[in-house]
Amino acid sequence: MNLKNGQITVGEVLSNPNARALLQREYPALLNHPMLGMARGMTLNQVLGMARGKVSQQQVNRLFEQLSRI
Repeated sequence: MNLKNGQITVGEVLSNPNARALLQREYPALLNHPMLGMARGMTLNQVLGMARGKVSQQQVNRLFEQLSRI
């Protein structure tokens, strides 16, 4: 998956069934989050920036690596 240097939107990521399955497996609460609808138009970098403190840099790097292989 082309992550567009982190500028891919959450909506674009979620529209890919394999990426959606990855997120469901790794971060199950994310897909049920009440703010998910609003986040669909945000870039992956924006959302991950807001998650600092809840998600480690190691987790972010791993997520980017896994998504880039899809």
